Amino acid sequence: MKYKIDKTDLFINNKLHPEGSEIELTKEQTKGIEDFLIPVNHNPELTEGHPVQSEGSEIKVTQTKNKGNKK
Repeated sequence: MKYKIDKTDLFINNKLHPEGSEIELTKEQTKGIEDFLIPVNHNPELTEGHPVQSEGSEIKVTQTKNKGNKK
């Protein structure tokens, strides 16, 4: 799986990988460094959590009025 390195540089497989770079690692290789890796998934159908906007798609924003206390 592909990961983006976060918060630090990592020395993996005799190579220095700077923060922000992407690296392909196995589950076994991520043990102990999970806090410094962000999974990179380029397939929106498989992404968990926040929705991903693909090129050419629209995001609709709806504004509502607060009907709470008026001063």
